[in-house]
This record gives sequence, C-alpha cells and structure tokens, in this order.
Amino acid sequence: MFYVFLITFLAVLFYLEFRPFRRLGIEESRLLDVSGTIPEDIYRYSVIAHIHTQFSFDSLGKPSDIKKAMEENGIDFVFVTDHDNDNYRFFEDERIFAGVEKNTPDGRLLLLGNKLPVISHPNNFEFEHYRWKGEFRPDHLYEIIDIKDGIVWNKPLAIISLIKNIIIYPLTRDILHKWNCLIPLESWSRLYFARARGLKLIGGLDLHIKLVYQEHTHGILIPSYRAGFKWLVNRVYSRKPLNGKEDVLDALEKGNLYISLKQFYGEFFATNGSDVYLPGEKIPPGSKLVCEFPHKKTVKILKYENKPVVVTHRDRFGYKVNVAGMYHFEVYEYDFRIGNLYFGFRPVAITNLFEVVDG
Repeated sequence: MFYVFLITFLAVLFYLEFRPFRRLGIEESRLLDVSGTIPEDIYRYSVIAHIHTQFSFDSLGKPSDIKKAMEENGIDFVFVTDHDNDNYRFFEDERIFAGVEKNTPDGRLLLLGNKLPVISHPNNFEFEHYRWKGEFRPDHLYEIIDIKDGIVWNKPLAIISLIKNIIIYPLTRDILHKWNCLIPLESWSRLYFARARGLKLIGGLDLHIKLVYQEHTHGILIPSYRAGFKWLVNRVYSRKPLNGKEDVLDALEKGNLYISLKQFYGEFFATNGSDVYLPGEKIPPGSKLVCEFPHKKTVKILKYENKPVVVTHRDRFGYKVNVAGMYHFEVYEYDFRIGNLYFGFRPVAITNLFEVVDG
C-alpha cells in the first residue's frame, strides 16, 4: 500500500510540476535569413506598469523601495497606479510617474500618468467591478497580461501549484517557481481577438506589498518590488531617446513594445529593406517580420489573425508578409519535450500587433 501511495504521489507531483502539456508541430516553411538586420539606432527601455504603494489601502510599498528595485533590475520607468488616488504625485520624478486605478461604470480602469487609459483586468471575471462592460475603444490600451488575473483565472490550480512549490522548495528555493504556468496566454489572446482586436497591448504587474519588516531603509517586503520587477516588463522601443513622462506615454500609446515575462528579452521588428517598423505600427505588404530570441528551450510562434503561421526553435528568423491583417509573435519556454509533445509549456513573451495594410 505504501508503494502504491508513493507512486501515486510522485505521479501527481510530476503532473503538477511539468504541466501544462502541449502538442505542437514545427512549421518553418518560408523562413528567411536575418543575419545582420538587428537595428542599432533603436532605443530600448524597460517599463513597469500597474503597481501599488502605501497610498493604496491594500499595499505598504514606499518610494525608496521602488527606486532600489529599479536599480537592481535595470528598469527605466515605472507607472504607479494607486487605488482611487494619485498621492504618489508628491514623490514623482523623471522616472517614476503617478497615476490611478479606479472603478468606473464600464469596469476597472487605469490612468497611466493620470492620462493614458488602460482597460485593466480584462480577463478577470470573478468580480463584477472588474468585468469590462464598456466599449473597447481604440484610444484605450488593453492589459492582456495581469499577474493577478492568472491566479484567479483558475484559483484551485493556483492553490495546488503553491502547495506543490512548498513541497519541492528545498530543491528550487523558489516559492513562486514556474508561476508563469498559470498565465493562459493562448486563451487570453483568443479573448482579445474576439473582443478588442486592434487595441494596443500592455502588461501589468498589479503588485501590492502585503508585509514589511523594515528596521532600515531597505527592509524585507513580501512580495517585493525587487522580485516583482523580474516577473513582467514592458520592453519599449523608440526611435528617439525617451526623456520623461510624455515621451514614455507616447510610446505606450503607439504600442511600440512587447511584454516580457521573467526578463526573457529578444528583438521583434519589421523591415522592408530601407525602413524599420516597430511593434504596434502599420507595415506595407512585402515587409519582413524579424524575430531574434536566443534563449534555450523556447518556441517562437508567429501568428496571423491569432493563427500560427510559423512555429520554430530557431534563435532568429524572418518571414515575408504579403497578406493584409494582424500579425504578432508569442514565445513559450518548456522543460523538455518528447517528439512534438512539450512538457512545462508556458509563456515568456508576446508582442504588440504588426498591422499589414495596403497602400
């Protein structure tokens, strides 16, 4: 009986550790060489959006904690969005900007920098005040990934995963081990294309500091900005230096970014030979979409109207687009694979849309 229990326990542990599973066929037809095409004159910035401080009723973080976390993680800009107030404006500087998160008749809304509207928690259907009931207006950004939404999307699985992480903690030393397996990016992408296709995308941490032990300037925070700023970063492109809030807001509004999980960074752009196009921009037919993502055990997927046209392990590749419509890249990591069955298949990046337009 003991061995039956042990085998069953190990089987369940194996399932929880290496889920989700995904059967995936490689599709590499029509790929193009992209050697030497990475643009050097494009600026790249790491931007954090949707965090809470001591000015929210449910958070304890301080301005000094944010600045320390930015230094340690190479973060360029942060947008604070406290609940129903912008009191952080008294601490605002050239890199950290005050905003607000509030309930509206349409649903939950962020105002980045007290200006740029973001439909927040669009995938959270647990609370009525989160559920977006208004129009998906083109002047709003769409928070396609919110860390909290991943937890409430399948709360029983989130709880079981936490218990599993506690059990294997002596091996991983990480209570949030593989947290991104809770992000159902494919499901959220389908929802986005069905409801809000064309809106510019952004990722939000929704980070609250719940516990603080602080006998000096930088104490122990749970969860911490230091750790949280590794979870999700908006990697923003710009053709010119971003010098302050208005410049950053303009780049976000244009959608010139991709969303990185766990600090997996790469390059995503388009070119027609003479001009370079950034995520979120319109591109002419005949352009070449380019991906460079040199991380081991990652699968890169190029989608047209949310349907895969390229599935590859290659670190870099190009693809010529001739058909009008929306294209974007998604990247997933995995633990191991047997044939075309991937174990531990979980997202690490998604780009804004490249829209191919005639004329």
